[in-house]
Amino acid sequence: MINDKFTNKMYFGLILTMMATIVVGHYGTISAYSQSSTSAEAPMSMNNSTTPPQQQQHMVHTLDNLTISEHIPLTGQLTNGDYILLMDFTPFSTSIEGHSHIAMKVPCNENGSQKVTVASGVAPNFKTLNIGNAINNGTLDGKTLDLSTEGRSCVYHAELPNGTTDIALINTSNQTVNCNEGAYYSVSVSAHGTAVQHR
Repeated sequence: MINDKFTNKMYFGLILTMMATIVVGHYGTISAYSQSSTSAEAPMSMNNSTTPPQQQQHMVHTLDNLTISEHIPLTGQLTNGDYILLMDFTPFSTSIEGHSHIAMKVPCNENGSQKVTVASGVAPNFKTLNIGNAINNGTLDGKTLDLSTEGRSCVYHAELPNGTTDIALINTSNQTVNCNEGAYYSVSVSAHGTAVQHR
């Protein structure tokens, strides 16, 4: 009985081996495809041979999503005209209206205007982002809380426009901005973006 089981297993294994040999012999080399670095390149195969034109296929585009929320502490000095690149979403860009925001606590003047400017766009082409007036009135446990101290630090909030891939903070004042003294300065960015890519 043991010999019969062993014989059956050997017989089954021999059949599988024969079937595999027939399949490979009939279909030839099996090609494996990977993502090309450019769309002009042909898919790579395991045997480095050129893939016949009828086997080349252009895959459909797929929609990728990006959701990010980042807190960025500001330190050091920023001279007039200098900038800090805060975020680079490439190859994604903000896409859903009202779903991408920037909030920041930065040095401000006595009138509540910020000493730095937010610029957004697709690098190297930026536009100034209107971040509005300093936000003063807040609450903490139902009690009034002053969020901005004009002449020292102010809080601002704005929506990022659709199509943004890059955000920068630029010193547009006529003086050096020192982020190491006076208060704790930071920028927070929350963004939802999409990108179309080849697979």
